[in-house]
Amino acid sequence: MVKPVNIPAVLAGNFGELRPNHFHGGVDFKTQGRTGWDVHSADDGYISRISVSPWGYGRAVYVTHPATGLMTVYGHLEAFTPAVDKVVKARQYELRQFAVDMEFPPEQFPVKRGEVIAVSGNAGHSFGPHVHFEVRETETGYALDPIPFMRDIFNDKVAPEVRHLGLYPHGDEGVINGEIKGAVLTAAEAQKGFTAWGKVIPAINAFDKMTGTANIYGVKYLTFSVDGKTIYERVIDRYDMEETRAVNTLAFYGDVVNRGRWMMWTYVPPSQPLGFMIKTGNNGILDITEERPYKCEFTLTDEFGNTRHVPFTIRGKRQDIVPVEHAAWRLDYRGYNYYNVDGVKVEIPSGVLYDDIWFNVSTTSSENYISPIVKIGDPTVPLANDITVEIPVTETVSDPSKLCLVRIGGSSRSAIGAEFTGSSMKADVNRFGTYAVTTDATAPTVRPLNPQQWGRNNRVAVKISDNLSGVETYSGEIDGRFVLMELDGKSGTLTYDLNAGRVKRGGDHKLTVTVTDGCGNRTVFNQNFRW
Repeated sequence: MVKPVNIPAVLAGNFGELRPNHFHGGVDFKTQGRTGWDVHSADDGYISRISVSPWGYGRAVYVTHPATGLMTVYGHLEAFTPAVDKVVKARQYELRQFAVDMEFPPEQFPVKRGEVIAVSGNAGHSFGPHVHFEVRETETGYALDPIPFMRDIFNDKVAPEVRHLGLYPHGDEGVINGEIKGAVLTAAEAQKGFTAWGKVIPAINAFDKMTGTANIYGVKYLTFSVDGKTIYERVIDRYDMEETRAVNTLAFYGDVVNRGRWMMWTYVPPSQPLGFMIKTGNNGILDITEERPYKCEFTLTDEFGNTRHVPFTIRGKRQDIVPVEHAAWRLDYRGYNYYNVDGVKVEIPSGVLYDDIWFNVSTTSSENYISPIVKIGDPTVPLANDITVEIPVTETVSDPSKLCLVRIGGSSRSAIGAEFTGSSMKADVNRFGTYAVTTDATAPTVRPLNPQQWGRNNRVAVKISDNLSGVETYSGEIDGRFVLMELDGKSGTLTYDLNAGRVKRGGDHKLTVTVTDGCGNRTVFNQNFRW
């Protein structure tokens, strides 16, 4: 394949990086800090899909390559080619919305290897100009590491690096440094090693590097051995996009949630959601049963064979393992589980849990909410799919449309899409945590951005935001006529490039922006300008 942008290849991110709730599905080609580069098709094929969104990939082009059974994806684009843009714009105006997802037959937009298919940008969930590039198997939908398809454009001589080593007990069956809890050492402290007894799980916090850049990347190949015997091997060269949330099982999830730190461990839960990328014995659990040094080593290798060996010692020391009492229920990961007490309902379908867990629900009252504050399960337990929660509303509300279910995290809270059942708020949520019901009667805000410059810049721009339930819909008109405004989700900026075909040039005009939030609160904003 040819690279998507015709500049020196430098990556901002590589394939399979561990990110909250998902693997990174491709590689990010840096574009020298600016937008506007031509983006080229990696091979012969046809544009089979276009998607446009304020979030995610922003503007994205999907090219199917029938001869190889592959598809390539190009994200965060600034613009499509004029022919594609014309078709997309027509659909957007037909639907009167910015976000669209369109599919095309092979004969509509055929492309040749190296042909320009778009312009690079910074759209969607992107925090710096780059081109997100993916390779997928057309038949299975599996994401593949793109680097093997274009190895010759890279020159990498740098091995992965290590930040921390960790050791965690398996449930209540292991003791580390005298306690039934995990221990973490910095790379500099690694020579001290660990003291342990019983069943434990080794872990490492590491990253890859590449020649010519300070960026850090995910580690592709990871192995662990003890006393010269390999007991764990993992390679991230492909994954089923339906199983991307299982990324959370590759590390001690408590550290991911509480510290944003990925302590990649050898443990494989009994559900084995990523069994295709892992080879292991005893589910990656190390049983320390002898009073002796256990010689351990992690080996980290990148796509280009650069390797880092990380030796350390676990010293076996006999000590009592005192059972921990849990004020909770033990749930079987294979089963269907249901909780219903005092109007609080939690449904955990089969297939949601990766492992057996301890589970509890607790409630407290608060004057700040019109429901109990409900703590559901342990937020450091990852879930494969949604659970359903139902929380009773304890006060009479004159307008149920203003009810809002929120997830509470420290001093912050975020709204969850929910429905009112007549007595409670019901929603599908993708994590354990703390939830409550409140109301949102505050309309969104709309603020003009430098309106005195609109006529000179040929662009109108406003910033939209909402205090709680989030922007649900937005639309724009100029002089009473609909115009397609583009939302940059990360900044909340809504823009429209003035077009003489829709707005008569040489006079006074009025922009009207209507924004509605998730609870139906509505703001109509007007701004006069001259163009």
